[in-house]
Amino acid sequence: MAARDDPAAATTAAVPDIDELHAAARALLGALDAAGMKLVTAESCTGGFLASLLTDIEGLSHGFDRGFVTYSNSAKEQMLGIDRGLIARSGAVSEPVARAMAQGGLDRSRGGIALAITGIAGGDDPQEREGPGVVYVAAAIPHQSWVYRKDYGERPRAAVRNLAAAAALAAGMRAMAWKQAL
Repeated sequence: MAARDDPAAATTAAVPDIDELHAAARALLGALDAAGMKLVTAESCTGGFLASLLTDIEGLSHGFDRGFVTYSNSAKEQMLGIDRGLIARSGAVSEPVARAMAQGGLDRSRGGIALAITGIAGGDDPQEREGPGVVYVAAAIPHQSWVYRKDYGERPRAAVRNLAAAAALAAGMRAMAWKQAL
């Protein structure tokens, strides 16, 4: 399935605060707990922030299996098994790499669902085809994955990080709904 632009990701999207992010993390972990599933994350531009949000939730953090922080391309290759050629062809900030990050997380964990984030949270990266504020969020369950392209525009790094984490948590809830419908 091709990456979809999400209209809610307009450059005017409100930046969620930590309480809103924790509420979304709690909701996802609650759904995982009810289903007896575990979650894995693979993060680039958020640098482990999503994993941190998930482990902040007392009483439900056992639904989090592990997190991969793969900021560099070599980390994506070594930790998630992403083909160097895929990164060279598509760019690290792309639909195929986001999808491969999620799948790599699933393949290297006990997770039943994986969330991945890759993007440009700060200024321009001359090696990438996308501009500042563009983020790809992927969700994967065995045999199915989804990728969402978000363009938050030029904003402070922390704002893009918070928006990307919120988008990933929402993608996780959509993936859980899909998995439970199977």
